[in-house]
Amino acid sequence: MTEYNDDLLTSKTQQKRDDSALQELGLSLMDMKPAERERLPLGDELKKALDEAARINHHEARRRHAQYIGRLMRESNSEQIIQALEAFHDPFRQQRLTNWVEQIMACDQPRDAESTLQQVLDFFPHGDRQQLRNLSRNALKARIADPTTASAAEKDKFKRERRKLMSYLNQLDKTAPLY
Repeated sequence: MTEYNDDLLTSKTQQKRDDSALQELGLSLMDMKPAERERLPLGDELKKALDEAARINHHEARRRHAQYIGRLMRESNSEQIIQALEAFHDPFRQQRLTNWVEQIMACDQPRDAESTLQQVLDFFPHGDRQQLRNLSRNALKARIADPTTASAAEKDKFKRERRKLMSYLNQLDKTAPLY
């Protein structure tokens, strides 16, 4: 009787499936913009290989290079890269940002929005607290009490201030590291 640990041994078929999945992941990394790839936890050798992939046009050479990138990913922290890509393609990202803006707009005073601002800063630690406070204060100040009697200039100012706040949150989201 032999004592094999079936949990540690994987079949060749499963290894090939895993390698193919990493190659597909490598292809998706090759198609990403360099600024987007900077947010991912990639090793130096993998970054160089992905940068080199941009200049490869021939189909067969691209396929071979994807195999090379798949091998590099097997040797690196592929689980961390997969998690970062899932965070990058999060379908609820925009909804989360919109909810924060709505929570801020629902506050009566800028002081009341502090808990929401702290949530934003906890999620995006690289954010500027003072700028976020100023943007939320300006948006709350421009808020319209009665939309039916408001002038077009007041409505435009409110939209502009709200858009500034949303755009800052989008900028924070686009520059946040994913690891």
